Amino acid sequence: MSVIYNELQPSNINSTQKVSYRQGNPILNFLIGTQPHLLDAGSVRISGDISFFKDAAKTQPTSADQLAIDEKLAIYSIFEKVTITSQRSRQVIESVNHYGRFMSTYNPYVNSKSDKFSHANELSLSLPNYEAQKLELVDFPVNAHGSNFCVNLPTGFLSSGNMIPLGADSLGGIEISVALAPDAMALYAQNGSTAGLTEAYYELSNVRLHCEVVVPQQQMPSSGEITYNAVSSYFNVINSANAVVNFNLGTSRTLGVFMNMCPSKYLNNMAYNSYATTTPLNSDGSQAEIRSIIVTKAGVRLPFSFNIDTNVKDSPNTTVVDPTLITFARDSIRAGENLRSQVSPVNTNRNYTGATTPLTADGGVMECIGVPFDTIGTGIGEDFSTTPFGIQMELGLDSDSPNALFLFVHSRQTLMFSSDGIQLIQ
Repeated sequence: MSVIYNELQPSNINSTQKVSYRQGNPILNFLIGTQPHLLDAGSVRISGDISFFKDAAKTQPTSADQLAIDEKLAIYSIFEKVTITSQRSRQVIESVNHYGRFMSTYNPYVNSKSDKFSHANELSLSLPNYEAQKLELVDFPVNAHGSNFCVNLPTGFLSSGNMIPLGADSLGGIEISVALAPDAMALYAQNGSTAGLTEAYYELSNVRLHCEVVVPQQQMPSSGEITYNAVSSYFNVINSANAVVNFNLGTSRTLGVFMNMCPSKYLNNMAYNSYATTTPLNSDGSQAEIRSIIVTKAGVRLPFSFNIDTNVKDSPNTTVVDPTLITFARDSIRAGENLRSQVSPVNTNRNYTGATTPLTADGGVMECIGVPFDTIGTGIGEDFSTTPFGIQMELGLDSDSPNALFLFVHSRQTLMFSSDGIQLIQ
């Protein structure tokens, strides 16, 4: 068995080799063509150089400017959507919307602070401090902007560890499409003032996709199946002390559901960090504390047959986040023993306020609400293919303050292929 190392340019790259949302090319398409080989899904990486400018004249920001990027994400801030498609049938295998919002919760819950200082810093240029992140990535060095990165794309399909058949009778090659985030979504003014930064943007160059394909020792089968844990996303807005949301997930093997929130005005607004993952906030920036949570399936409490009453309900003056919420959030993202995390009392507490920026130290706010349906790794989960998932929250939201809610579903899916075609079983 031999391995071929591939390096691919985007199929839609322009002659300048520069890519940016501002300049009208917000999508990167990478085509791994039909071939009698197996793709190592976990080997897929995207590399390139990134530069930041504070106006259309390409003025480089300095340490005196307030242009910043989210420290939880760094390079992942520029990715808005990841879609994986079969070249043979154009069947969408997986599509993760709101990818940056997904990573803003996923990253802190599966990586430690030590990871951010070491390999994560080398690959995605991230650091667990807002000021250090700004100095290293956005405005350092002053006279030679641009930083090299090489990141994987955590999705269910690409993180499955599977060998993906690329033959004409199987998937026929795959296309990976990455939509870039708007500049006002990826960047923000660290002091909340956009003066001099309304035209700020980022630019990519020398973008490549790297992957490994394996040459099999025998002929690849013309039929088979691939099982993986997919990620899908949903969006809603809450603006009530009794927040009730329902989603038709359409997944039969739901392993976990987790969600993050922030005020709606934060989104695509350079005056705020669009990737902040806060508790619901009132219009004055104060926390609208979560007092109670009810999770339902078709209106019936499940998987908990009781209300989840948080510690703030009985102790309104407590500054400590409820540990039950942290535990459920962790288990909904990755079941089992998972001790690698950035979550701490510093970045999940009741002291921060949306009236000031940055919100907290130690990596930024890392609030999350999670519901695990498979804590021991059976892969069966809960069937929401025909019944809705619902969540009801009692909040301290006492003002007119719309808060965006992003919900992500972790589910087991099976991709079946044969000479007749491709079928996705959710």
